[in-house]
Amino acid sequence: MAATMLIALHHVKSKSVAECLNRSIDYVRDSRKTEDEKYVSTYGCDPNSVTEQFLLSRKIYEDNVRKPHKNDVIAYQIRQAFKPGEITPERANEIGYELAMKFTKGKHAFIVTTHTDKHHIHNHVVFNAVAIDGKSRFRNFYFCGMALSRISDMLCLENDLSVIESRYEQRIKSHGRKNSHSSGHNLDYNSLSFLVDIEKKMREGKGKGYENWARKFNLKQRAKVLLFLEEHGISSFEELVKKTDSMDAEIEDLNNRVKERNQKMADNKELQNAIITYSKTSDIYTAYKKSGYSKKFLAEHEKEIRAHQDAKSVFEKIPGGKIPKLADLRREYGELIEANRPDFQQYVQLRKARKDYLIARKNLELLLSREEQEKEEKAKAKPCRSSRPEASL
Repeated sequence: MAATMLIALHHVKSKSVAECLNRSIDYVRDSRKTEDEKYVSTYGCDPNSVTEQFLLSRKIYEDNVRKPHKNDVIAYQIRQAFKPGEITPERANEIGYELAMKFTKGKHAFIVTTHTDKHHIHNHVVFNAVAIDGKSRFRNFYFCGMALSRISDMLCLENDLSVIESRYEQRIKSHGRKNSHSSGHNLDYNSLSFLVDIEKKMREGKGKGYENWARKFNLKQRAKVLLFLEEHGISSFEELVKKTDSMDAEIEDLNNRVKERNQKMADNKELQNAIITYSKTSDIYTAYKKSGYSKKFLAEHEKEIRAHQDAKSVFEKIPGGKIPKLADLRREYGELIEANRPDFQQYVQLRKARKDYLIARKNLELLLSREEQEKEEKAKAKPCRSSRPEASL
């Protein structure tokens, strides 16, 4: 049940930056806590010169970007604690390294140490506030701690480790208990473990390597589905189906509204062009009529005359026959654009969100069909009274 915490390490004015860094790094790599530094790993720096390389990146930043301000953050520490007896120190250090790499996106140097002196194994990660190239700093954004917990939970689920039970998981379990005697599919936290039929592939002659990959893939899929459902507050398969169906109806409604406005905009633009063209070619068409519709005049000005006639045919389609003013048409066109913009943006966002929901829905369908298949196989394999062999005399 990995618990995480993000702590900013500030520069204490009574000490130098190097002294502040050394104090933190010396604590996390204490040989008594790490079994003589057996469980220490680094990225972007040498284990024997972590402080010096942190300071080098900081110096590049100060020389080329800006000087430090008051109460400057010089580094950040991540603490990650695991459930007692659930993980080895070696694996804990590997997961701590993955957590630091994903959280910093490989842009900041860090040191990962695993402490074994307490009843629970826990990691300490110290990463430089300044990027390795000295061009930027880490931004402690809003909900930064929550993002860290999400990454940690994902890694724990991928490695089949327990995570701290959230209110969402409690809701799922209580929902499952309430509906245990009802029909339909209920989302069970522990059932989201296998989306690939490993046994089938193994029977086809796949080796140990495939088995390891398939199990890791299943755990990753479980983690992704669980976190997606938690983030969107969905606790049952029926609720997921209802959500995707309602999104389909909303997308269709938005699409119809956008299409309707687009057609009005097309008609408006056609009318605007017709008014402009009619005005520009009016003199030539008047001269054409005065010429008695001369074929020679038509041959000399056919393009303008045809354009004038086309514009006039557009006017004939106007209900009531009254031609609106060009200024009114332009104002109406602008209003249609403004009305369409939020609907179109919402349409694009819903289409994108719908894709994620459908992926989650498909994964759950695969899982539930797998569970039904396993139940049928178990039912067939279970011996009944009539099938028991008669006792021998």
